[in-house]
Amino acid sequence: MQSADLPAQSEASPDATPVTKAARGFDTAAVLTIAGAHFTHDLYPAFIGPLLPLLIAKHGMTMAAAGGLATVIRWPSVAQPFMGYLADRWDARKFVVLPPLITAACICMLGWAANYFALAALLLIAGASSAVFHPAASGMVTRVGGMQWGRASSYFSTGGELGRALGPIFITSLVAAVGFGNIWLAIIPGALITLLTYSQVSGRSAHIAQKTEPGRLMEAVRARGGALLLLSGVVIFRSLSLAGFQTFFPAYMVENGASLVFAGMALTFYEIGGVGGTFLGGSLSDRFGRRTMMAISQLTAGPILFSALALSQEPIGMGLLAVGGLLALSAAPVQLTLAQELLPQNRSVASGVVMFLGFEGAVVANLAIGFVADRLGLQTALSFSVLGSMLSLPLTVLLPRTSPETA
Repeated sequence: MQSADLPAQSEASPDATPVTKAARGFDTAAVLTIAGAHFTHDLYPAFIGPLLPLLIAKHGMTMAAAGGLATVIRWPSVAQPFMGYLADRWDARKFVVLPPLITAACICMLGWAANYFALAALLLIAGASSAVFHPAASGMVTRVGGMQWGRASSYFSTGGELGRALGPIFITSLVAAVGFGNIWLAIIPGALITLLTYSQVSGRSAHIAQKTEPGRLMEAVRARGGALLLLSGVVIFRSLSLAGFQTFFPAYMVENGASLVFAGMALTFYEIGGVGGTFLGGSLSDRFGRRTMMAISQLTAGPILFSALALSQEPIGMGLLAVGGLLALSAAPVQLTLAQELLPQNRSVASGVVMFLGFEGAVVANLAIGFVADRLGLQTALSFSVLGSMLSLPLTVLLPRTSPETA
């Protein structure tokens, strides 16, 4: 799937190490290590929700103060494109090896924090560490993925999804076993993955330590500006259904008479389906094309999620949620890969932009859905969110075809 409408951008640069033929193969050990670093890193921010009730009790916080505290870790996400810019111009390994340990240390010190401001400071540092890690690691994983960029991105994205899914279980089990004051023991996985990542990527300078000249970013953006704007629109519109179901679907079920346990189980089915979709989406896009897989995701996920809304109280609703999650989230690694193929010499920048837009889109979507729900009801708001997410389909069709060969 090559396209004449995209000028190829050479991967080589005057200060880049030549890529050998061996380096172009799928480096399974390195890909799995970076995906493992993503899993371990994202394990720790997932602690915040389960720990929040304990922090409220310890520090006597109001619910408003607790809600504000929970958002602090996301504030530095605005720096992700800039962090990606630096990672593309310096040695990206410096941006990937240490952040999992830094994030782990900050989150695991929450039990020791003396006051609200200390809690906020720790979360702010953890958020900055996250903003450093994600763009660089996402760009690095395709460099060790040879010509299978989509497959490498799928492994990477799946690691993060699993970390977010298992984090609450891990920290609640640890607190039950050793107490809140000893959650510092949870730092062990972060320390181990830092050592493993260093040992695995330190000798792979030929296809990891890519560096580009600063001026080339603007040239690339001018050459691919239209495609990047289309992709930005796709990411923002897709956030509507993703944010809506992940945030509001349990409340919708409880509102309609379901138990809290059943509502939580429904969200688990959605997330499990999403993990499967994340794992498959990028690999399938290597075979069938990025644009094709994203279009299939957007065309099919909407009707399935509509059906899940209508049948939320029925057993079949659980199955529909799992299928809807699989289809909706299968596009996540694909859009990351497509962005990197549009800016192959600035892959970390491309990843940082996509991740930033996804986060900001989710924030706006949650505010919009909550506003509509207060006036028209939660079912109507969620239905509008699914419909709104399908507006990304026309933009997807207009995207150019990309592949590692065109990059």
